[in-house]
Amino acid sequence: MPRKPRPELVEEVVLALREQASRALMFHQAIADRAGLGPTDMKALDLARSEESLTAGKLAKITGLTTSATTSVLDRLERRGLVERRRDPTDRRKVVVVPTSDDGGPVAGVFDGLHRWTLEYLDGYDDATLELLGGFVRGLNAESARRTAELNRPDQASRGG
Repeated sequence: MPRKPRPELVEEVVLALREQASRALMFHQAIADRAGLGPTDMKALDLARSEESLTAGKLAKITGLTTSATTSVLDRLERRGLVERRRDPTDRRKVVVVPTSDDGGPVAGVFDGLHRWTLEYLDGYDDATLELLGGFVRGLNAESARRTAELNRPDQASRGG
């Protein structure tokens, strides 16, 4: 069977990535709904688990939320008992956001199952392919973060990016 032309292969990857982004968004919305959280609240909770020394300012920068919106997100999570604001032991002037448990909170089982499936799925790939995939995903993540920050710049918001 002849190989597909490169432009067709590239287009298939681009279309698959678009579909994956849409499906991931819908998946996370369903998880947020199940947990009784908004999607922004859920992702903020996720960041609190994965970011070292997360402050409200750092969360605002990562998410592109205003400081007042970030405060509202943290207030909702704190009222639900999912995070606490604590003084940073190394710099008492700084307040860090800390999850109240390491178990993944109200949606731990969903992510545990997905994690197990992902490990099983990746088990079928050799180390060189895993290195390639890891680099590809890290590159996509870095560019996505860069473009999100660009879109969230105040001078871009008024012009629509």
